[in-house]
Amino acid sequence: MPQLVDRTLCLLYRVLPAAHSQEQRQTADAFALWAGEWIDLMRHMGFVVEIPPDLQFAAASAKARRTGKRPAPYGPWARLSGCCDALYTFETDLWPRFAAIRDTVEFCPGDHSGCATALAVMWLLKGGPRVAGCIGGSALHGPDAGPALEEVALSLHAQGLDTGLTNLKKLPRATALLTRAGFDISRHKAVLGTDVFAVESGIHVDGIAKKPLLYEPYPPATVGLERHIVVGKHSGRVSVRLKARQMGLTLPREAEEHILEKVQQLAESQQCSLSDAQFLDLCHTCHPPESLSSARTDCCGLSGATASAEVGHA
Repeated sequence: MPQLVDRTLCLLYRVLPAAHSQEQRQTADAFALWAGEWIDLMRHMGFVVEIPPDLQFAAASAKARRTGKRPAPYGPWARLSGCCDALYTFETDLWPRFAAIRDTVEFCPGDHSGCATALAVMWLLKGGPRVAGCIGGSALHGPDAGPALEEVALSLHAQGLDTGLTNLKKLPRATALLTRAGFDISRHKAVLGTDVFAVESGIHVDGIAKKPLLYEPYPPATVGLERHIVVGKHSGRVSVRLKARQMGLTLPREAEEHILEKVQQLAESQQCSLSDAQFLDLCHTCHPPESLSSARTDCCGLSGATASAEVGHA
């Protein structure tokens, strides 16, 4: 079973200022507490955590602090890194050179060419036992950080391979911890972004309502997220109808086209999709609340017979 090694603490520890002043000592203490939370979370999900030697005792996990046990040493693995241009020569050059010693090599490809995740997945598919990287990958930590481990994990998961990882639905907690540490994580960041399962285009909404696997390699709940409809200039009548149902309303059929026109006009003028409050206000402006029926459906997940039947009659 492959092991995914998280280097996040080592990358952050490198830029931590030396504790020469009281303020710097307080910063180091705060980081140690943050590191303890990070270690607990990563291990709970099944990742191996690389801990800087100087932080071995200060950043012991909460369980270790309670029991008085010290963290286990990281281990004597040789790290193979810097292979950022090897995607097209992997089969002919990289793998043949290192296959014989793969059980002692920890692969950590750089991401200067944007292919670290692909290389890491190929390494594991070939039988390599370990890959090192970090949560967030180069988008957060720079190209030398290695592959984004969450992307490697979900790539393997999508192919039906057992990674030994559990509780990946706790990844939003990792996003929250990284945000607390000062990282600005895009809402559209693969796997971690809060809006990666937001759909606006009418054809996408239609397709996902009928068969989610057309657009999604794994269910949103796998990583602790939910699918949700966003209405904007690319929306269609199906999007408007299902968004209304998601918010507990049933629009009269004759109102859908009118509301869609208003949605597209507002989205165009503000150059972004509408918020839930804006959409609800439009619905109530076009049709007073007493003319709208309340509805309780599973359209937030775009699943089940109700959503499919609605789409089928669009």
